[in-house]
Amino acid sequence: MHSFLFGESGNGKSWLYKKVFAEKKIEYVVANCARASMKKSILDEIHSVCVQNGTSQKVSYTETKKAGVKAGVTAELAHQGSYDIKQEDRLIESFIAINEKSCNKPVVIVFDNVETIFKNEELMSELSDIIILLDDSRYSQYNVKFLIVGVPNQVLEYFSSAKNPSSVGNRIQEISRVTGLVPGQVVTFCENGFQDHLKVNIGETQLKRLARHIFDITLGVPQRVHEYCEGLSYIIEDNKWTYQPTQLDLADHDWLRKGLRENYSVIETYLNSDETANGRRNQVIYALGRIAQHQVNTETIGKQIEIEFPNNCPRSKSGIGQVLSNLAKGDKPVLKKIAHSSSYSLTDPRYLMCIRIMLHKDETSENVLKRLFKLN
Repeated sequence: MHSFLFGESGNGKSWLYKKVFAEKKIEYVVANCARASMKKSILDEIHSVCVQNGTSQKVSYTETKKAGVKAGVTAELAHQGSYDIKQEDRLIESFIAINEKSCNKPVVIVFDNVETIFKNEELMSELSDIIILLDDSRYSQYNVKFLIVGVPNQVLEYFSSAKNPSSVGNRIQEISRVTGLVPGQVVTFCENGFQDHLKVNIGETQLKRLARHIFDITLGVPQRVHEYCEGLSYIIEDNKWTYQPTQLDLADHDWLRKGLRENYSVIETYLNSDETANGRRNQVIYALGRIAQHQVNTETIGKQIEIEFPNNCPRSKSGIGQVLSNLAKGDKPVLKKIAHSSSYSLTDPRYLMCIRIMLHKDETSENVLKRLFKLN
């Protein structure tokens, strides 16, 4: 069995496997599927990371044979023959190279960023063949295993896209999804960073509110938490290391401008032009930002709208379905239809982060309002 490690980008998948392999002293190489996509060959990428650059290979040789002829005098006739050397399978050649490097101990080839080839049928077919080949004794003797690393939205798509989905699926085990930080861990992160390391004086209540805000808009994704807190730290530093809750608006703006600029522009195109309580598209998008789950449908969004807009929720859910469908269309869709179901998933979690920053609700009128940010 080989392994599939998945989780949102920024949750630490690469950090995790590198840490485990280092602790277990397991030899590994990383085949980047983004490079394989550029090369149009997974085998080429495997070969390039397994066989050392500059390694020479003998592909042919020339042999000269001499024969003596006796005719009064002794003479020699020379015959020269050229021979090609049968080349090893490049995959076996790659396995031999890393097997020698690991001294015949188990070794792992990591396929990182697999989501970059999901839509490439040729490369997916090649990957499927390579996975299936490892059952063959000619390949399995080299103690090589695969670790496939990708993002969660494409996990099911991976298996359905494979040329032999059942054959491939029987050879791969899914490791539990690599999740982000939970709210309590973000509180600890803020305590360690702002209070212990930077010596910023933040009261316990304010610290919890700060951590909750950071969790809500970063979804607890560790990389995003780091980025947001770094930006906020510079703002606090400019204020002589004095924290004020109003600084969060500046940090939101700064973080959106640096990392969510494109997402903001895309969301803006889907919003109603008027900020009214009856702007159904706005309600649906706002509700989408309040739901902390990977898959949504008309029913889940409808229930969230009833909670958020009790005085202005739609009488039927038919309009909601149309909005969800529209969000899944165009060159830059926010949602993606899940095959063989009525559900949708976000194409990128940064859309959810962006919605939570850019939209807020007037509690009295229940209007959905857009925060205006200067993106330049």
